[in-house]
Amino acid sequence: MNNGFRGLAAATLLLPAAAFAENLSYNYLEGGLALYPDFESQDLIGLDTRGSVLLHENIFAFGGLKFLTDDVDLTALHAGGGYRHGLDAKTDIWGGVTLEYQEYEWDRGGDVDDTGLGFRAGLRHQLTNDLELGVGGRVVTGDLDYVGLTGTARYAIEPDLKLFAELDVYDGEPGVLGGVTFEF
Repeated sequence: MNNGFRGLAAATLLLPAAAFAENLSYNYLEGGLALYPDFESQDLIGLDTRGSVLLHENIFAFGGLKFLTDDVDLTALHAGGGYRHGLDAKTDIWGGVTLEYQEYEWDRGGDVDDTGLGFRAGLRHQLTNDLELGVGGRVVTGDLDYVGLTGTARYAIEPDLKLFAELDVYDGEPGVLGGVTFEF
């Protein structure tokens, strides 16, 4: 009987940790390096940062900043709101609307910039307690309109700290990203 109480007590203590491990966090800051080899004849390299804050059970605000450079500097900034829907305890689909700013600046002079609406959506799945996989897409409108697709993996090295790797197709040009995710 004593062992039964110990087992029940251990299960009670471990249950919140197990449930937490399966939840997909929408409260995070993420940053790392991005490389887009042969992006319109440029080898663009730079920083990619993004974040998300859960405002309500299913509603979140999110945004990001990407700065890439070679003979051309590319700055891309987005901010908006989204809605998540849990398909099950380990899988979410989400979608959102963003305000998107893009700027291209050439070393030899000249630049072009544009602000437009963006539509972003994706699917996130917690494959194991340590590994999350996701796919996403975005459509950005305006003079510098484009379509982008991503495939992302996040691996937990600590409960609130993950390493991420991402394959991104930005306007038809493939790139790779890697960095860290801090959840709060």
